[in-house]
Amino acid sequence: MSSQTSSFLLILLPLFWTVMSWFSGSKNTVFSKLHIERVAIWGTIALFSLSLLVGVFSPASPSLDSMIVTLSPVKSAVILTVVIIGVILMRFSRNYFVGEACYPRFLKWMQLTLASVVVTILANHFVIFWLGWLSVSLSLHRLLLLYPERSRAVVAAHKKFILARASELLMAGAFILLYSAFDTLYINDIFTLISNASAGETNGVVALTLSAQQSSYSLFAACLISLAALIKCAQLPAHGWLINIVEAPTPVSALLHAGVINLGGYLLLAFAPLISLYSEAQWILGIGAGLSVFFSALAMTTRVTVKVRLAWSTSSQMGLMLIECALGLYALALIHLVAHSFYKAYAFLNSGSAVYEALEHDISAQRTPTFADWLNALFVTSLIVLASFSLTEYQGPASPWVLVTLAFTAYIAMRTATSDQTQLYILVGVSIGLVTLYSYVKAFVAETILYRYPQPADMFSPVDIWVVSIIAALFIIHLAMLSYGHKKTVQQFKQLLFGGLYLDEWFTKITLKIAPVTLRQNTGKRQKSASITQIGSK
Repeated sequence: MSSQTSSFLLILLPLFWTVMSWFSGSKNTVFSKLHIERVAIWGTIALFSLSLLVGVFSPASPSLDSMIVTLSPVKSAVILTVVIIGVILMRFSRNYFVGEACYPRFLKWMQLTLASVVVTILANHFVIFWLGWLSVSLSLHRLLLLYPERSRAVVAAHKKFILARASELLMAGAFILLYSAFDTLYINDIFTLISNASAGETNGVVALTLSAQQSSYSLFAACLISLAALIKCAQLPAHGWLINIVEAPTPVSALLHAGVINLGGYLLLAFAPLISLYSEAQWILGIGAGLSVFFSALAMTTRVTVKVRLAWSTSSQMGLMLIECALGLYALALIHLVAHSFYKAYAFLNSGSAVYEALEHDISAQRTPTFADWLNALFVTSLIVLASFSLTEYQGPASPWVLVTLAFTAYIAMRTATSDQTQLYILVGVSIGLVTLYSYVKAFVAETILYRYPQPADMFSPVDIWVVSIIAALFIIHLAMLSYGHKKTVQQFKQLLFGGLYLDEWFTKITLKIAPVTLRQNTGKRQKSASITQIGSK
Protein backbone atom coordinates (compact mmCIF):
# COMPACT_ATOMS: atom_id res chain seq x y z
CA MET A 1 0.00 0.00 0.00
CA SER A 2 1.35 3.43 -0.92
CA SER A 3 1.50 5.05 2.48
CA GLN A 4 2.88 8.32 1.15
CA THR A 5 0.23 8.81 -1.55
CA SER A 6 -2.69 7.78 0.64
CA SER A 7 -1.64 10.00 3.52
CA PHE A 8 -1.50 13.07 1.29
CA LEU A 9 -4.85 12.17 -0.27
CA LEU A 10 -6.38 11.79 3.19
CA ILE A 11 -5.26 15.34 3.99
CA LEU A 12 -7.91 16.41 1.49
CA LEU A 13 -10.55 15.01 3.83
CA PRO A 14 -10.01 17.49 6.71
CA LEU A 15 -9.56 20.27 4.14
CA PHE A 16 -12.91 19.33 2.62
CA TRP A 17 -14.59 19.30 6.04
CA THR A 18 -13.06 22.69 6.84
CA VAL A 19 -14.42 24.24 3.63
CA MET A 20 -17.83 22.66 4.16
CA SER A 21 -17.90 23.96 7.74
CA TRP A 22 -17.57 27.50 6.41
CA PHE A 23 -20.55 26.96 4.10
CA SER A 24 -22.48 25.20 6.87
CA GLY A 25 -22.20 28.18 9.18
CA SER A 26 -22.98 30.67 6.42
CA LYS A 27 -26.24 32.57 6.72
CA ASN A 28 -26.49 32.90 2.96
CA THR A 29 -29.78 31.34 1.84
CA VAL A 30 -28.24 30.23 -1.46
CA PHE A 31 -25.95 27.79 0.33
CA SER A 32 -28.67 26.69 2.76
CA LYS A 33 -30.75 25.49 -0.17
CA LEU A 34 -27.96 23.23 -1.41
CA HIS A 35 -28.37 20.73 1.49
CA ILE A 36 -24.82 21.16 2.74
CA GLU A 37 -25.06 18.09 4.97
CA ARG A 38 -25.73 15.85 1.95
CA VAL A 39 -22.80 17.35 0.06
CA ALA A 40 -20.62 16.77 3.14
CA ILE A 41 -21.75 13.15 3.47
CA TRP A 42 -21.24 12.17 -0.16
CA GLY A 43 -18.03 14.19 -0.44
CA THR A 44 -16.62 12.40 2.58
CA ILE A 45 -17.47 8.99 1.15
CA ALA A 46 -16.00 9.90 -2.25
CA LEU A 47 -12.71 11.28 -0.89
CA PHE A 48 -12.14 8.38 1.48
CA SER A 49 -12.97 5.81 -1.21
CA LEU A 50 -10.56 7.55 -3.61
CA SER A 51 -7.72 7.51 -1.10
CA LEU A 52 -8.43 3.85 -0.33
CA LEU A 53 -8.41 2.84 -4.02
CA VAL A 54 -5.24 4.80 -4.73
CA GLY A 55 -3.53 3.27 -1.72
CA VAL A 56 -4.46 -0.27 -2.77
CA PHE A 57 -3.57 -0.05 -6.46
CA SER A 58 -0.58 2.30 -6.33
CA PRO A 59 2.90 0.78 -6.11
CA ALA A 60 4.19 0.63 -2.56
CA SER A 61 6.55 3.38 -1.53
CA PRO A 62 8.93 3.31 1.41
CA SER A 63 7.61 5.01 4.51
CA LEU A 64 9.62 8.14 5.24
CA ASP A 65 10.07 8.98 8.91
CA SER A 66 10.71 12.67 8.30
CA MET A 67 7.30 13.49 6.87
CA ILE A 68 4.74 15.78 8.46
CA VAL A 69 1.95 13.26 7.84
CA THR A 70 2.24 9.49 7.61
CA LEU A 71 -0.14 6.60 7.26
CA SER A 72 0.08 3.23 8.97
CA PRO A 73 -2.31 0.29 9.39
CA VAL A 74 -3.26 1.55 12.86
CA LYS A 75 -3.97 5.04 11.57
CA SER A 76 -5.98 3.62 8.67
CA ALA A 77 -8.20 1.60 11.04
CA VAL A 78 -8.84 4.61 13.29
CA ILE A 79 -9.52 6.99 10.39
CA LEU A 80 -11.94 4.47 8.86
CA THR A 81 -13.81 4.40 12.18
CA VAL A 82 -13.89 8.22 12.32
CA VAL A 83 -15.22 8.50 8.77
CA ILE A 84 -17.99 5.93 9.24
CA ILE A 85 -19.16 7.43 12.54
CA GLY A 86 -18.93 10.96 11.12
CA VAL A 87 -21.14 10.06 8.16
CA ILE A 88 -23.68 8.31 10.41
CA LEU A 89 -23.87 11.29 12.79
CA MET A 90 -24.28 13.80 9.98
CA ARG A 91 -27.12 11.74 8.54
CA PHE A 92 -28.76 11.27 11.95
CA SER A 93 -28.50 14.95 12.90
CA ARG A 94 -30.35 16.02 9.76
CA ASN A 95 -33.57 14.67 11.28
CA TYR A 96 -32.64 15.24 14.92
CA PHE A 97 -32.18 19.02 14.53
CA VAL A 98 -35.24 19.67 12.36
CA GLY A 99 -36.55 23.13 13.23
CA GLU A 100 -33.58 23.91 15.50
CA ALA A 101 -31.83 27.23 14.91
CA CYS A 102 -28.52 25.81 16.16
CA TYR A 103 -28.29 23.14 13.43
CA PRO A 104 -25.95 25.17 11.12
CA ARG A 105 -23.61 25.78 14.06
CA PHE A 106 -23.72 22.09 14.98
CA LEU A 107 -22.83 21.03 11.45
CA LYS A 108 -20.03 23.59 11.27
CA TRP A 109 -18.31 22.65 14.51
CA MET A 110 -18.87 18.95 14.05
CA GLN A 111 -17.06 18.99 10.71
CA LEU A 112 -14.23 21.04 12.23
CA THR A 113 -13.99 18.52 15.07
CA LEU A 114 -13.79 15.60 12.64
CA ALA A 115 -11.20 17.46 10.56
CA SER A 116 -9.07 18.07 13.66
CA VAL A 117 -9.29 14.42 14.65
CA VAL A 118 -8.05 13.24 11.24
CA VAL A 119 -5.19 15.78 11.28
CA THR A 120 -4.15 14.57 14.74
CA ILE A 121 -4.18 10.94 13.64
CA LEU A 122 -2.17 11.59 10.47
CA ALA A 123 0.36 13.89 12.18
CA ASN A 124 3.98 12.75 12.43
CA HIS A 125 5.21 16.09 13.77
CA PHE A 126 4.96 17.17 17.39
CA VAL A 127 3.67 20.65 16.56
CA ILE A 128 1.03 19.37 14.13
CA PHE A 129 -0.04 16.65 16.57
CA TRP A 130 -0.38 19.13 19.44
CA LEU A 131 -2.23 21.74 17.36
CA GLY A 132 -4.61 19.07 16.06
CA TRP A 133 -5.23 17.88 19.64
CA LEU A 134 -5.92 21.47 20.71
CA SER A 135 -8.28 22.04 17.77
CA VAL A 136 -10.29 18.94 18.65
CA SER A 137 -10.86 20.23 22.16
CA LEU A 138 -11.78 23.78 21.11
CA SER A 139 -14.19 22.63 18.40
CA LEU A 140 -15.84 20.14 20.75
CA HIS A 141 -16.22 22.89 23.35
CA ARG A 142 -18.37 24.88 20.94
CA LEU A 143 -20.52 21.81 20.35
CA LEU A 144 -21.05 21.33 24.08
CA LEU A 145 -22.39 24.90 24.30
CA LEU A 146 -25.01 24.63 21.56
CA TYR A 147 -27.62 25.38 24.24
CA PRO A 148 -25.90 27.98 26.47
CA GLU A 149 -29.03 28.40 28.62
CA ARG A 150 -28.52 24.90 30.09
CA SER A 151 -26.52 25.63 33.22
CA ARG A 152 -25.40 22.03 33.86
CA ALA A 153 -24.04 21.77 30.32
CA VAL A 154 -22.17 25.06 30.73
CA VAL A 155 -20.56 23.97 34.02
CA ALA A 156 -19.62 20.59 32.55
CA ALA A 157 -18.11 22.23 29.46
CA HIS A 158 -16.20 24.63 31.73
CA LYS A 159 -14.69 21.75 33.73
CA LYS A 160 -13.87 19.91 30.53
CA PHE A 161 -12.22 23.05 29.13
CA ILE A 162 -9.91 23.32 32.15
CA LEU A 163 -9.01 19.62 32.11
CA ALA A 164 -8.33 19.77 28.39
CA ARG A 165 -5.84 22.59 28.95
CA ALA A 166 -4.16 20.49 31.62
CA SER A 167 -3.78 17.51 29.27
CA GLU A 168 -2.42 19.77 26.55
CA LEU A 169 0.17 21.23 28.92
CA LEU A 170 1.23 17.71 29.91
CA MET A 171 1.57 16.73 26.26
CA ALA A 172 3.50 19.91 25.47
CA GLY A 173 5.88 19.12 28.32
CA ALA A 174 6.36 15.57 27.05
CA PHE A 175 7.04 16.76 23.50
CA ILE A 176 9.56 19.35 24.72
CA LEU A 177 11.38 16.68 26.72
CA LEU A 178 11.48 14.31 23.73
CA TYR A 179 12.76 17.08 21.47
CA SER A 180 15.45 17.97 24.02
CA ALA A 181 16.48 14.32 24.27
CA PHE A 182 16.53 13.36 20.57
CA ASP A 183 16.79 16.73 18.77
CA THR A 184 13.96 15.99 16.31
CA LEU A 185 10.31 16.97 16.05
CA TYR A 186 9.27 13.92 14.03
CA ILE A 187 7.60 11.14 15.98
CA ASN A 188 8.78 8.26 13.79
CA ASP A 189 12.37 9.55 13.94
CA ILE A 190 12.33 9.22 17.73
CA PHE A 191 10.98 5.68 17.60
CA THR A 192 13.64 4.77 15.05
CA LEU A 193 16.35 6.14 17.37
CA ILE A 194 14.90 4.22 20.31
CA SER A 195 14.75 1.03 18.22
CA ASN A 196 18.36 1.47 17.10
CA ALA A 197 19.42 2.03 20.71
CA SER A 198 18.03 -1.33 21.81
CA ALA A 199 20.85 -3.54 23.06
CA GLY A 200 18.87 -6.71 23.51
CA GLU A 201 16.28 -8.08 25.89
CA THR A 202 16.81 -9.65 29.30
CA ASN A 203 13.93 -11.34 31.14
CA GLY A 204 11.43 -9.47 29.00
CA VAL A 205 13.02 -6.06 29.72
CA VAL A 206 14.54 -4.12 26.85
CA ALA A 207 17.98 -2.72 27.59
CA LEU A 208 18.77 0.60 25.94
CA THR A 209 22.06 2.27 25.11
CA LEU A 210 20.63 5.77 25.54
CA SER A 211 22.53 8.44 27.40
CA ALA A 212 21.52 9.27 30.96
CA GLN A 213 19.91 12.51 29.82
CA GLN A 214 17.97 10.82 27.01
CA SER A 215 16.78 8.06 29.32
CA SER A 216 15.59 10.43 32.07
CA TYR A 217 13.88 12.77 29.60
CA SER A 218 12.16 9.84 27.90
CA LEU A 219 10.99 8.48 31.26
CA PHE A 220 9.41 11.78 32.29
CA ALA A 221 7.88 12.19 28.83
CA ALA A 222 6.30 8.73 29.01
CA CYS A 223 4.82 9.52 32.44
CA LEU A 224 3.43 12.86 31.22
CA ILE A 225 1.82 11.17 28.21
CA SER A 226 0.25 8.57 30.51
CA LEU A 227 -1.20 11.32 32.72
CA ALA A 228 -2.51 13.17 29.66
CA ALA A 229 -4.25 9.98 28.48
CA LEU A 230 -5.86 9.49 31.91
CA ILE A 231 -7.28 13.03 31.82
CA LYS A 232 -8.42 12.75 28.21
CA CYS A 233 -10.24 9.49 28.92
CA ALA A 234 -12.15 11.02 31.88
CA GLN A 235 -10.70 8.79 34.57
CA LEU A 236 -11.53 9.42 38.23
CA PRO A 237 -11.45 12.04 39.69
CA ALA A 238 -11.47 13.95 36.37
CA HIS A 239 -14.66 12.21 35.24
CA GLY A 240 -17.47 14.50 36.32
CA TRP A 241 -17.69 16.55 33.14
CA LEU A 242 -18.34 13.37 31.15
CA ILE A 243 -21.29 12.47 33.40
CA ASN A 244 -22.78 15.99 33.39
CA ILE A 245 -22.37 16.55 29.66
CA VAL A 246 -25.38 14.35 28.91
CA GLU A 247 -27.23 17.69 28.82
CA ALA A 248 -25.76 18.12 25.33
CA PRO A 249 -27.77 16.98 22.27
CA THR A 250 -27.64 13.27 21.49
CA PRO A 251 -25.48 13.60 18.32
CA VAL A 252 -22.93 15.61 20.32
CA SER A 253 -22.90 12.96 23.07
CA ALA A 254 -22.47 10.25 20.45
CA LEU A 255 -19.58 12.14 18.82
CA LEU A 256 -17.90 12.62 22.19
CA HIS A 257 -18.33 9.08 23.54
CA ALA A 258 -17.82 7.25 20.24
CA GLY A 259 -14.99 9.33 18.85
CA VAL A 260 -13.27 12.17 20.65
CA ILE A 261 -12.73 10.50 24.02
CA ASN A 262 -11.03 7.56 22.27
CA LEU A 263 -8.14 9.87 21.39
CA GLY A 264 -6.68 9.03 24.79
CA GLY A 265 -6.37 5.42 23.73
CA TYR A 266 -4.99 6.42 20.34
CA LEU A 267 -2.38 8.59 22.09
CA LEU A 268 -1.03 5.50 23.86
CA LEU A 269 -1.14 3.48 20.63
CA ALA A 270 0.79 6.23 18.84
CA PHE A 271 3.46 6.33 21.56
CA ALA A 272 3.46 2.62 22.42
CA PRO A 273 7.21 2.14 21.72
CA LEU A 274 7.92 4.79 24.36
CA ILE A 275 5.34 3.73 26.98
CA SER A 276 6.38 0.09 26.83
CA LEU A 277 9.95 0.92 27.88
CA TYR A 278 9.18 2.31 31.30
CA SER A 279 7.35 0.49 34.07
CA GLU A 280 6.67 3.80 35.83
CA ALA A 281 4.43 4.96 32.98
CA GLN A 282 2.71 1.58 32.87
CA TRP A 283 2.02 1.69 36.61
CA ILE A 284 0.54 5.20 36.30
CA LEU A 285 -1.88 3.80 33.75
CA GLY A 286 -2.51 0.59 35.66
CA ILE A 287 -3.30 2.21 39.01
CA GLY A 288 -5.21 5.23 37.71
CA ALA A 289 -7.26 3.36 35.13
CA GLY A 290 -7.70 0.29 37.36
CA LEU A 291 -9.32 2.26 40.18
CA SER A 292 -11.45 4.16 37.67
CA VAL A 293 -12.69 0.92 36.08
CA PHE A 294 -13.53 -0.49 39.51
CA PHE A 295 -15.61 2.43 40.76
CA SER A 296 -17.09 3.51 37.41
CA ALA A 297 -18.38 0.03 36.63
CA LEU A 298 -20.00 -0.23 40.06
CA ALA A 299 -21.46 3.29 39.89
CA MET A 300 -22.98 2.49 36.50
CA THR A 301 -25.10 -0.27 38.05
CA THR A 302 -26.79 2.23 40.41
CA ARG A 303 -27.97 4.58 37.66
CA VAL A 304 -31.35 4.37 35.94
CA THR A 305 -31.03 7.20 33.38
CA VAL A 306 -29.88 5.75 30.06
CA LYS A 307 -27.44 8.47 29.02
CA VAL A 308 -25.93 8.71 32.52
CA ARG A 309 -25.39 4.94 32.59
CA LEU A 310 -23.72 5.17 29.19
CA ALA A 311 -21.49 7.98 30.46
CA TRP A 312 -20.31 5.91 33.42
CA SER A 313 -19.84 3.00 31.05
CA THR A 314 -17.61 5.13 28.83
CA SER A 315 -15.39 6.07 31.76
CA SER A 316 -15.09 2.40 32.70
CA GLN A 317 -14.45 1.23 29.14
CA MET A 318 -11.81 3.90 28.58
CA GLY A 319 -10.09 2.78 31.76
CA LEU A 320 -10.11 -0.80 30.51
CA MET A 321 -8.54 0.33 27.24
CA LEU A 322 -5.78 2.16 29.14
CA ILE A 323 -5.15 -0.98 31.22
CA GLU A 324 -4.75 -2.97 28.02
CA CYS A 325 -2.10 -0.49 26.87
CA ALA A 326 -0.36 -0.69 30.26
CA LEU A 327 -0.17 -4.49 29.83
CA GLY A 328 1.19 -4.14 26.29
CA LEU A 329 -1.99 -5.61 24.77
CA TYR A 330 -2.06 -3.05 21.96
CA ALA A 331 -3.89 -5.34 19.54
CA LEU A 332 -6.67 -5.78 22.09
CA ALA A 333 -6.69 -2.02 22.74
CA LEU A 334 -7.14 -1.26 19.04
CA ILE A 335 -10.01 -3.77 18.77
CA HIS A 336 -11.53 -2.26 21.90
CA LEU A 337 -11.23 1.27 20.49
CA VAL A 338 -13.00 0.42 17.24
CA ALA A 339 -15.68 -1.78 18.85
CA HIS A 340 -16.39 0.76 21.60
CA SER A 341 -16.75 3.56 19.04
CA PHE A 342 -19.44 1.74 17.06
CA TYR A 343 -21.20 0.45 20.17
CA LYS A 344 -21.40 3.85 21.87
CA ALA A 345 -22.55 5.56 18.67
CA TYR A 346 -25.37 3.02 18.37
CA ALA A 347 -26.22 3.17 22.08
CA PHE A 348 -26.60 6.96 22.15
CA LEU A 349 -28.44 7.23 18.86
CA ASN A 350 -30.77 4.45 20.01
CA SER A 351 -31.33 5.94 23.47
CA GLY A 352 -34.77 7.19 22.39
CA SER A 353 -36.10 3.63 22.53
CA ALA A 354 -35.20 3.30 26.23
CA VAL A 355 -38.86 3.65 27.27
CA TYR A 356 -39.91 0.64 25.21
CA GLU A 357 -36.96 -1.41 26.44
CA ALA A 358 -37.84 -0.55 30.04
CA LEU A 359 -41.44 -1.64 29.49
CA GLU A 360 -40.30 -4.94 28.00
CA HIS A 361 -37.98 -5.44 30.96
CA ASP A 362 -40.78 -4.78 33.46
CA ILE A 363 -43.27 -7.19 31.92
CA SER A 364 -40.75 -10.01 31.43
CA ALA A 365 -40.13 -12.63 34.08
CA GLN A 366 -37.24 -11.59 36.28
CA ARG A 367 -35.37 -13.67 38.83
CA THR A 368 -32.16 -13.01 40.68
CA PRO A 369 -29.56 -15.69 39.86
CA THR A 370 -29.04 -18.17 42.68
CA PHE A 371 -25.69 -19.43 43.89
CA ALA A 372 -26.22 -22.59 41.83
CA ASP A 373 -26.75 -20.46 38.70
CA TRP A 374 -23.46 -18.64 39.26
CA LEU A 375 -21.57 -21.84 40.03
CA ASN A 376 -22.97 -23.59 36.96
CA ALA A 377 -22.15 -20.62 34.73
CA LEU A 378 -18.61 -20.38 36.14
CA PHE A 379 -18.00 -24.07 35.51
CA VAL A 380 -19.25 -23.96 31.92
CA THR A 381 -17.36 -20.76 31.11
CA SER A 382 -14.13 -22.03 32.65
CA LEU A 383 -14.24 -25.10 30.41
CA ILE A 384 -14.78 -22.93 27.31
CA VAL A 385 -11.96 -20.52 28.17
CA LEU A 386 -9.53 -23.28 29.13
CA ALA A 387 -10.21 -25.06 25.85
CA SER A 388 -9.68 -21.86 23.90
CA PHE A 389 -6.51 -21.07 25.84
CA SER A 390 -5.07 -24.54 25.20
CA LEU A 391 -5.79 -24.33 21.47
CA THR A 392 -4.10 -20.95 21.00
CA GLU A 393 -0.42 -20.11 21.23
CA TYR A 394 -0.99 -17.32 23.71
CA GLN A 395 1.91 -15.66 25.48
CA GLY A 396 0.97 -12.73 27.62
CA PRO A 397 -0.82 -11.59 30.77
CA ALA A 398 -3.53 -13.67 32.41
CA SER A 399 -5.92 -10.79 33.12
CA PRO A 400 -7.67 -10.86 29.70
CA TRP A 401 -8.62 -14.51 30.20
CA VAL A 402 -9.83 -13.81 33.74
CA LEU A 403 -11.93 -10.93 32.43
CA VAL A 404 -13.42 -13.07 29.65
CA THR A 405 -14.20 -15.87 32.11
CA LEU A 406 -16.00 -13.62 34.60
CA ALA A 407 -17.81 -11.68 31.87
CA PHE A 408 -19.29 -14.78 30.28
CA THR A 409 -20.06 -16.20 33.72
CA ALA A 410 -22.23 -13.17 34.42
CA TYR A 411 -23.74 -13.37 30.93
CA ILE A 412 -24.77 -17.03 31.25
CA ALA A 413 -25.93 -16.72 34.88
CA MET A 414 -28.13 -13.69 34.23
CA ARG A 415 -29.65 -15.11 31.04
CA THR A 416 -30.38 -18.56 32.42
CA ALA A 417 -32.01 -17.01 35.51
CA THR A 418 -34.57 -15.14 33.39
CA SER A 419 -35.26 -17.87 30.81
CA ASP A 420 -35.85 -21.55 30.48
CA GLN A 421 -32.89 -23.78 31.31
CA THR A 422 -32.99 -25.15 27.78
CA GLN A 423 -31.56 -21.80 26.67
CA LEU A 424 -28.29 -22.81 28.32
CA TYR A 425 -27.16 -24.69 25.20
CA ILE A 426 -27.75 -21.62 23.04
CA LEU A 427 -25.89 -19.40 25.50
CA VAL A 428 -22.97 -21.83 25.61
CA GLY A 429 -22.85 -21.85 21.82
CA VAL A 430 -22.87 -18.05 21.71
CA SER A 431 -20.08 -17.94 24.31
CA ILE A 432 -17.94 -20.41 22.36
CA GLY A 433 -18.45 -18.43 19.19
CA LEU A 434 -17.54 -15.11 20.83
CA VAL A 435 -14.44 -16.48 22.57
CA THR A 436 -13.28 -18.06 19.31
CA LEU A 437 -13.95 -14.85 17.41
CA TYR A 438 -12.04 -12.85 20.03
CA SER A 439 -9.01 -15.16 19.76
CA TYR A 440 -8.85 -15.06 15.95
CA VAL A 441 -9.51 -11.34 15.61
CA LYS A 442 -6.86 -10.52 18.19
CA ALA A 443 -4.35 -12.80 16.44
CA PHE A 444 -5.19 -11.25 13.06
CA VAL A 445 -4.76 -7.69 14.32
CA ALA A 446 -1.51 -8.55 16.10
CA GLU A 447 -0.01 -10.22 13.02
CA THR A 448 -1.19 -7.84 10.29
CA ILE A 449 -1.69 -4.39 11.84
CA LEU A 450 0.43 -4.30 14.99
CA TYR A 451 3.19 -6.70 14.01
CA ARG A 452 5.89 -4.11 14.79
CA TYR A 453 4.52 -3.18 18.20
CA PRO A 454 6.15 -4.17 21.52
CA GLN A 455 5.35 -7.55 23.03
CA PRO A 456 2.79 -7.76 25.87
CA ALA A 457 3.73 -8.16 29.52
CA ASP A 458 4.49 -11.59 30.96
CA MET A 459 1.83 -13.67 32.67
CA PHE A 460 1.46 -12.84 36.37
CA SER A 461 3.77 -9.88 36.18
CA PRO A 462 3.18 -7.27 38.96
CA VAL A 463 0.93 -5.16 36.76
CA ASP A 464 -0.95 -8.26 35.60
CA ILE A 465 -1.53 -9.39 39.21
CA TRP A 466 -2.87 -5.91 40.05
CA VAL A 467 -5.32 -6.01 37.14
CA VAL A 468 -6.48 -9.54 38.00
CA SER A 469 -7.13 -8.38 41.58
CA ILE A 470 -9.19 -5.41 40.34
CA ILE A 471 -11.27 -7.62 38.02
CA ALA A 472 -11.86 -10.29 40.67
CA ALA A 473 -12.81 -7.71 43.33
CA LEU A 474 -15.20 -6.00 40.90
CA PHE A 475 -16.93 -9.31 40.14
CA ILE A 476 -17.23 -10.33 43.80
CA ILE A 477 -18.61 -6.97 44.94
CA HIS A 478 -21.07 -6.83 42.06
CA LEU A 479 -22.25 -10.34 42.96
CA ALA A 480 -22.66 -9.29 46.59
CA MET A 481 -24.67 -6.22 45.55
CA LEU A 482 -27.04 -8.44 43.56
CA SER A 483 -27.41 -11.11 46.23
CA TYR A 484 -27.54 -8.94 49.35
CA GLY A 485 -29.14 -5.78 48.04
CA HIS A 486 -31.57 -5.70 51.00
CA LYS A 487 -28.77 -5.37 53.55
CA LYS A 488 -28.32 -1.94 55.10
CA THR A 489 -24.57 -1.91 54.47
CA VAL A 490 -25.05 -2.72 50.79
CA GLN A 491 -27.71 -0.02 50.46
CA GLN A 492 -25.37 2.56 52.01
CA PHE A 493 -22.60 1.47 49.66
CA LYS A 494 -24.98 1.82 46.70
CA GLN A 495 -25.88 5.32 47.84
CA LEU A 496 -22.19 6.20 47.96
CA LEU A 497 -21.74 4.80 44.46
CA PHE A 498 -24.81 6.68 43.23
CA GLY A 499 -23.07 9.88 44.31
CA GLY A 500 -19.93 8.85 42.47
CA LEU A 501 -18.03 8.80 45.79
CA TYR A 502 -18.78 12.57 45.77
CA LEU A 503 -15.50 13.14 43.95
CA ASP A 504 -17.08 15.33 41.31
CA GLU A 505 -18.74 17.57 43.90
CA TRP A 506 -15.36 18.38 45.44
CA PHE A 507 -13.76 18.76 42.02
CA THR A 508 -16.54 21.14 40.92
CA LYS A 509 -16.22 23.27 44.08
CA ILE A 510 -12.46 23.58 43.65
CA THR A 511 -12.77 24.29 39.93
CA LEU A 512 -15.40 27.01 40.32
CA LYS A 513 -13.45 28.59 43.16
CA ILE A 514 -10.28 28.78 41.10
CA ALA A 515 -11.94 29.59 37.76
CA PRO A 516 -15.55 30.82 38.16
CA VAL A 517 -17.99 30.63 35.26
CA THR A 518 -20.82 33.00 34.44
CA LEU A 519 -24.17 31.35 33.72
CA ARG A 520 -26.65 32.90 31.34
CA GLN A 521 -30.00 33.73 32.87
CA ASN A 522 -32.93 32.19 31.04
CA THR A 523 -35.12 35.27 30.44
CA GLY A 524 -36.31 34.43 26.97
CA LYS A 525 -39.67 35.17 25.40
CA ARG A 526 -40.91 31.65 26.12
CA GLN A 527 -40.52 32.17 29.86
CA LYS A 528 -42.18 35.62 29.75
CA SER A 529 -45.09 34.36 27.72
CA ALA A 530 -45.58 31.51 30.18
CA SER A 531 -45.81 33.94 33.09
CA ILE A 532 -48.28 36.12 31.18
CA THR A 533 -50.45 33.09 30.48
CA GLN A 534 -50.45 32.13 34.15
CA ILE A 535 -51.48 35.65 35.18
CA GLY A 536 -54.28 35.68 32.61
CA SER A 537 -55.58 32.34 33.81
CA LYS A 538 -55.79 33.66 37.34
